[in-house]
Amino acid sequence: MPASWGDYEEIASHIFKFTSEATRSDFLDICYANDISDDVVDGFDALREGIMFHNVDEVKAALNEIGQLSD
Repeated sequence: MPASWGDYEEIASHIFKFTSEATRSDFLDICYANDISDDVVDGFDALREGIMFHNVDEVKAALNEIGQLSD
């Protein structure tokens, strides 16, 4: 089930405070380490493996493109 961007944004923003690029696995690692909701985990898991993201806007666009945003 899709989740709101705000739920994803918190994780994406956190990662980009420490690095200039991130992958699907990076987002999932943060989710698992922090007991994030299954909807958010599923959304990040739906991202294509091997794609490198460089900012939160790219993450939002990718999640939107695959129908993982509820708003």
